[in-house]
Amino acid sequence: MKKLLIIALLLVGVGAVAFTLYNNKQEMNEAATLAMKSSEYISVTVEKVEEKTVNRNFEANGVFEPSQELKLMSETSGAITKIQRRKGDYVRKGDLLVQIDDRLLRADYTIAKLNRDQAEKDLKRFENLAATDAITKKQLEENENAFKIADAQLAALKKRLDDTQVTAPIAGFINEDYYELGTLVSPGMPLADIINKNPLKLSVNVTESEIAKVNKGDEVAVRVNAMSNEEFTGKVHFISDKADGSFKYQVELIMNSKNQDQIKPGMFGTAQFKFSQEEKVLKIDRKSIAGSLKNPGVYLIKDGVAVYQSVKINPLDDGSVEILEGLKAGDEVIASGLINVKEGTKVKVQ
Repeated sequence: MKKLLIIALLLVGVGAVAFTLYNNKQEMNEAATLAMKSSEYISVTVEKVEEKTVNRNFEANGVFEPSQELKLMSETSGAITKIQRRKGDYVRKGDLLVQIDDRLLRADYTIAKLNRDQAEKDLKRFENLAATDAITKKQLEENENAFKIADAQLAALKKRLDDTQVTAPIAGFINEDYYELGTLVSPGMPLADIINKNPLKLSVNVTESEIAKVNKGDEVAVRVNAMSNEEFTGKVHFISDKADGSFKYQVELIMNSKNQDQIKPGMFGTAQFKFSQEEKVLKIDRKSIAGSLKNPGVYLIKDGVAVYQSVKINPLDDGSVEILEGLKAGDEVIASGLINVKEGTKVKVQ
């Protein structure tokens, strides 16, 4: 009997809670419905599209790069017997860096040269005999082929012998070396990194609207982040014809300042593109744009209703955007309350 009483009390309690929750939900729904009925419009503010003067100056950040940079590889195998240049040394094109053991190759080269010289003598003798019909045409052809084979073998050994003298293919500084006396090297093994920073380059990326204002040969002021008190200049020598994945174009500047030796490849720099002319454009605040910058649009008000209008824009540095297509001077666009606005929403200007 006691257990039945406890179960009955529990059922009564659960029922009371369920009834209370149901009543609360009904009250909330009625309140929401009442609020929707009482709010016939969304309060917004508007902004007028105005023609304003803008300066087309802009800056672009980038990294300084050497004009040439390569990793020198070994083309032969053997032990290093002599070192002529080390890391940090400046080398001219053709300077010897290291010598690889060439004793066996020199012996093979001597034998190949003797064979080639003998084949040449034999060929000349057979050519003289052929002129008097003392030998057959086949014998002459065999000696001609023997000479060609000996000559090719000598040329191949000459190339292998030259490869034992590792020389600098470009002028510049040895930024890193990977050898010591006695090091055994093999074809494809890295020996040194060489960089040529004369001239030094600054590579930056600019937007679609900015690239139209840049021309080859333009003199551009350059600021080096690590040397804020120094002034540098560069000249535009390359402009890419195709944008990258972020829709930006590459611009390369050749540095031409007298004091640029202190700039190191890998440092960050800023190209300051400055233009004397100012232009008048249609502008609105960036906050008045609905959607993303890739698919921008605005809301106009017609007969108290929000109407979506797609536009083409160009973002500006001051937090505003330039209107390229879709609006004209004097148009009013919704500036605030956009989070609650969609096509056909009733609105009222505060």
